[in-house]
Amino acid sequence: MSRAKETNIQARNRVLAACAAICLLVIALLLFMNANTKRIVTQNDQYLETSTGQTTRRVNDTFDASLRVVQTAATIFETNLQSPDVDPIDAVNVLDLSQFDDSYFIMADGMAYNRDGRKADATDRYYYSAGMAGESGVCYIPNAIFGGQNVIAFFAPVHYQYTVVGVMVSVYHEDSLTEIMTTEFYGDPTPTYLCTPDGVIVARATPKASTTTSINEVFSDDQVDGETLESLDGYLASGTNGSFNYKTPEGVGNTYVSRLQNYEWSIVRSFPAEITNKMVINATFAGIFLIAGVIIAALIVIAVLLLQARQRNTELLLERQEATRIIDASTNLYNCVLSLDLVNKTYESLKNDDALGALLPDGSYDYLCQTFSQVMDKSTETSDDLVFLDIEATQKALGPGVSFVQQECRTKDDKEPRWFQVSTLCVARDVEGVATNVLVTIQDATEAKTKEIMSRVALEDAFGAAEHASKAKSDFLNSMSHDIRTPMNSIIGLTAIAGMHVDNPDRVRECLARITSASKHLLGLINEVLDMAKIESGAIGLNEESFVLSESIESLITLMNPQIMAKHQELKVEIADIKHEHVIGDQTRLQQVFVNIMGNSVKFTPEGGQIGLRIAELPSRIPEHGCYEFTFTDTGCGMSPEFLETVFEPFTRANDSRTTKIEGTGLGMAIVKSVVSLMSGTVDVDSVEGEGSTFTVVVHLKLSDKAQEDISDLCDIRVLVVDDDVIACEGACAMLEEVGMRSSYVLSGQEGINAVIEAKQQSDPFRAIILDWRMPEMDGIETARRIHEAVLDAIPIIVLSAYDWSMIEREAREVGVDAFISKPLFKTRLIRVMKELISGEAQSFTDERSLLENLSFEGKRVLLVEDSAMAAAVAQELIELTGATVDHVENGKLAFEALRDHEPGYYTMVLMDIQMPVMNGYEATAAIRKEGEVRSDLAQIPIVALSADAFAEDVRRAHSVGMNDHMSKPLDVDTFVRMLRKWVS
Repeated sequence: MSRAKETNIQARNRVLAACAAICLLVIALLLFMNANTKRIVTQNDQYLETSTGQTTRRVNDTFDASLRVVQTAATIFETNLQSPDVDPIDAVNVLDLSQFDDSYFIMADGMAYNRDGRKADATDRYYYSAGMAGESGVCYIPNAIFGGQNVIAFFAPVHYQYTVVGVMVSVYHEDSLTEIMTTEFYGDPTPTYLCTPDGVIVARATPKASTTTSINEVFSDDQVDGETLESLDGYLASGTNGSFNYKTPEGVGNTYVSRLQNYEWSIVRSFPAEITNKMVINATFAGIFLIAGVIIAALIVIAVLLLQARQRNTELLLERQEATRIIDASTNLYNCVLSLDLVNKTYESLKNDDALGALLPDGSYDYLCQTFSQVMDKSTETSDDLVFLDIEATQKALGPGVSFVQQECRTKDDKEPRWFQVSTLCVARDVEGVATNVLVTIQDATEAKTKEIMSRVALEDAFGAAEHASKAKSDFLNSMSHDIRTPMNSIIGLTAIAGMHVDNPDRVRECLARITSASKHLLGLINEVLDMAKIESGAIGLNEESFVLSESIESLITLMNPQIMAKHQELKVEIADIKHEHVIGDQTRLQQVFVNIMGNSVKFTPEGGQIGLRIAELPSRIPEHGCYEFTFTDTGCGMSPEFLETVFEPFTRANDSRTTKIEGTGLGMAIVKSVVSLMSGTVDVDSVEGEGSTFTVVVHLKLSDKAQEDISDLCDIRVLVVDDDVIACEGACAMLEEVGMRSSYVLSGQEGINAVIEAKQQSDPFRAIILDWRMPEMDGIETARRIHEAVLDAIPIIVLSAYDWSMIEREAREVGVDAFISKPLFKTRLIRVMKELISGEAQSFTDERSLLENLSFEGKRVLLVEDSAMAAAVAQELIELTGATVDHVENGKLAFEALRDHEPGYYTMVLMDIQMPVMNGYEATAAIRKEGEVRSDLAQIPIVALSADAFAEDVRRAHSVGMNDHMSKPLDVDTFVRMLRKWVS
């Protein structure tokens, strides 16, 4: 057969195939049109039911609302009735509602009055008889007494003292319901009727005007058979929902009946056959156009195929050449391409650049597996076992429906390992669908894999950091539980001690001073707990304030002593060369560090153990700063080397039987580390399990420029130190020598007595003696008594102790002890006591009452704005101690009125609370400053916020509304005095 004839046969076959395809398309389109017609009919039925239900609810809601309006009007009118005599004009005016077409009032005698003054007899109307019977409702009236139209009436009785004196009636004309009943289907209106149970048409919305009064007359014109009409009558009479079909010249129509929920009437709606037919015709035309388009397209395709047939042979050659080039280019993307025959267990290497080592061009499957096993690393979790190295695994992985498998593997080179992406593609299958030939492509993915690993590590690090940050808030709040209990314990204990010594003002004053110190520490902790912005951001700032290091250490010992004494532990405090005690820094934070470390020492040291604190001032490399080293030691349980590595991490606690019953959050050391780091300091720990721990904190504090005290009166005065601790003696003597005094020390009470007697005999007596309270053989009290017995001269004696001396104070005073000093011995405290005892220069002490009284604000008047009676009483008491007069009001509105109603200059200043009823402090201040535009004194009068809102943003807001200053509650007397002096003076 010639090549031309073969080409003609192929062309004829293509034309026949195209014609067959067109026939199939036409048949399919016809079937589609038939199915689409059924779908349209079904869709219209569903749409009819849905739309009828919506209209039913809309009409029902309209009736409910209208009836409630009439009932409400009747209730309002009868509420205002003073007698049974009803003025119908007034009643009609009450019922003059624009939403109705007409409204009128029916008197008890049946005479009805409408809005335009007309009247008519309504005794034969249902709404009159039902209304006079005390009923309210809705009824259909075919011939209204006013106008003669068909109306729907809404009526309600009017009572006077439980007697019906009239009926209020409002009506809708039939046309008024047409709008809410009208519905269009695809742009065409559909007939809708509102019918009574007996089939009377109450209202209608039809595309054509109609005068029929019965629903049966409507459908008799549409050739509805008697059985269908009986079904319609049954739906209406029983109040049930249903549907039926009817025939018209245009086709088959559908009707749906839906009863109103709260009334006996029903909505009857028809879906006209012409609308359905129109939709079917539109779909049919669309199908025809589609067939025509398909035929035209098929003819074009056939023509194109015939034209292309002549060029096919030439193009096939070009396509083969192009395919070869594409395959070669694709192969260049891979380092290795292998063709595997899984049946004969052989391979052929289509490409190999020796990236995976030397490989024969072809060979056995076993040789291939052995070669790859030597190169690939299977120990890495992310490295897969290559499926193509196992025939069963390959055939299982490339099961029916799976065309390829991708895997990753890594070479065994430890120095520069390489990652490869291996793709196994199924090329051929047997009759059962099992892979018989596969193509394996291997591509270097080292760079991409390295980036992926780095990204995963970075993501894990970011997740860990986010998780750590989310715990910052709970970490900090949980740690406060322990920190708050410590000062509270001291406050309770010192309050009890003060109560035991109410007859000793000095002792009570000392207890109150310690209580104040502990209270300030507690307040600092509470402020930190409430400072949510700092907790959320994870950044806790440091305050810069002047404080005395000795007072801070004394406060620490005051806080910790109750716990130490409760466990019968021994506290040793040592001071080494402290030259600067007046410093500037965050005392609360530093105290928090000390309490956390020493609190842990007490908790984890058994009863009878020893707690140590050594304070030393080291040479500082920072100008105008002092370098201070605080060393905390204990003889507790110690820590293991493993736990020492995580001791400063949150929530870490040693898992040890000796510590499991000890309470704690595991956050104390983390807070210590964080705070010390904020202070640019260091914290180190050494510990031996079973022997104890040593924590060393080094911080730099700015030196205060406070002037040095005059100590010239103490020069060359001889002092004896008696203590059984050599280190304590040497430290005390060094401090005395630094002051300019001459010092000596002995290590027992008897040696002290002998030294005093010998010094007197040598005519160089001691002018003062410092005794340790607790010494072996002879304690400080007994030593003092014997010294006074041996030497009749009055020598000032000072008892030095790290413990609470209240239990021995009375006895000590009786034997001649003149003063007490707490350990550790600081220079400022020593100088103060020595000046009091030797030179007679008593420290000037001004209590808080004197501070207030010394202000002398007689003739001044302060306006106190505070809603809390207790807080107002405290503030008023403090202000009146200054001599000023206080006027108190409970809210900002009263404060504004007080300032406005008094003459300028009547008030000297205003103390304004923030959170108050009626008008808060911010609003009141803004109103006062606005009034200052009229009265200049109100723009200038000092207004100070006095509030528990103590955050930085609260202070900023106070200034923004015009306040001059801000004081946080609870009141600190010293701060309060400074504020009054600033603004009242």
